[in-house]
Amino acid sequence: MIKAPKTKSSIRRISIPSSLIPDLIKLREKMIAERALLGDQWLGGDHSFVFSATNGKAVYYSYASQWWRNFTVRDGIRYIRFHDLRHTSATLLINQGVHAKVISSRLGHANITTTMNIYGHVLQSADKSAADKMNSLFKK
Repeated sequence: MIKAPKTKSSIRRISIPSSLIPDLIKLREKMIAERALLGDQWLGGDHSFVFSATNGKAVYYSYASQWWRNFTVRDGIRYIRFHDLRHTSATLLINQGVHAKVISSRLGHANITTTMNIYGHVLQSADKSAADKMNSLFKK
């Protein structure tokens, strides 16, 4: 089912790492070729999903989670829920010193307070690291 997101802040643009662009271009080229090959059997309508079934239809909502589970098992990676990748991303960005407001926007939180409530413990740890870095500036 294609429908609008839950909130206004869910409609947003976020930047992606430039290293992903070649892979996305390959996915797009593959989709265009599959669409041309299928002709009338293309079931995606006017949509161009980034990830779709080979016939162009949107994949079932649980597909990403199942793919992720299979990937972790196949490659011997400790399993975490697919949704937890969102938290991992936020935590990594905090630890890289990205401003909490930027992270809040990327996550689609309508208010930075939500981000602070969820990731406050990580931000405190990052603050301790910042203090340690400041301390090194005052050493002779």
